[in-house]
Order: sequence, then C-alpha cells, then structure tokens
Amino acid sequence: KLYFMIGLPTEDYEDIQGIADLAHEAINLYRDVSRSKKGLTITVSASSFVPEAFTPFQWEPQCEIDELKKRQLFLKDRLKSKSIRYNWHDPEISFLEAVFARGDRKVGKVLLRAWELGCRFDGWSEVFNFPKWMEAFKLTGINPKFYANRRRNTNEVLPWDHIDAGISKEYLIKEYKKAL
Repeated sequence: KLYFMIGLPTEDYEDIQGIADLAHEAINLYRDVSRSKKGLTITVSASSFVPEAFTPFQWEPQCEIDELKKRQLFLKDRLKSKSIRYNWHDPEISFLEAVFARGDRKVGKVLLRAWELGCRFDGWSEVFNFPKWMEAFKLTGINPKFYANRRRNTNEVLPWDHIDAGISKEYLIKEYKKAL
C-alpha cells in the first residue's frame, strides 16, 4: 500500500507523475526479485490536501474541486495496470473538510442548516449529498470558497489564534517559508 497526498501548495503535474512512476517502479522491483508466481497488487491511495489550523500550510488555499478532479484523473490515467488499484478521496468531501478546518464560528450556521436539510452520516460516501451542503451555504449566506480556497496573509488574524496549541505562529511562519 502506498499513500499520497495530492494538491499540496507547491505541487505540479511532474510531482503527480512521480507517484505513478514510484508505483510502477515497485511493481518492476517485485518482478525482478520475487520468486513467487503469484500476482502483485499495489494499492495507491491519494487523499486531497486540506489546509488545517496550527500547520505551516494553514495560510494556503486548497485546490479548487475541479482542479483536484483533474489531478486525480491525471494520476488514474498513469496507473493503468492489472497490478495497481487506485483509491482517492472525494474532492467535495475534502472541500468541506477545508471549510470547517479553517472556518470561524459562522460556519456553525451551515452545520445546523445542513443537518436540518437532512445531511447525516456524510462521512459515508453512499449518503453524502454535496448539493444539500451547497444549499445550506446558500441559505445561510456563507461563501465556502472564502474559507477553503483563499490564500491568507500571515498577518491575518485567524479564527483559532486565541487557542494555545503549544506551537507559536512565528514558528509556523518560519516552517511555511521553508516549505515553499
């Protein structure tokens, strides 16, 4: 099993190609050294980057949903092999994760409205209803892209700045600049 994250702030398509190259290299290595006649199955899982509080990338935007889908398909097209199984995380769910990870108290209205609209057990893809979530945002007048897809300035006061997580903002800024 190989686990990756796509949509990271400095990622380009060459990086995504590198995921596919690594998977194929693992298959080739297995075939070179294995005495087993059994087939090999490598599972490649790719989650989508979600900017979260108290991390060096808390200021970075999440890729737009359509761009995440393009990156997922790009990788899928390069993992065509009987020996590779490819799993990815639903970009719409990742989008909501980013909204709530970087949201302020206003997004609580969205949670309540979505619940009133019937959104329950949304971590299960078979019951997840993205249009209902978007309706909840519309009905509450809250723009989810403001939270998920907006780059923030390191001087901006963040909704979680009043919480002491045991790590300084200055340290996170230093790590953020090093990562970029």
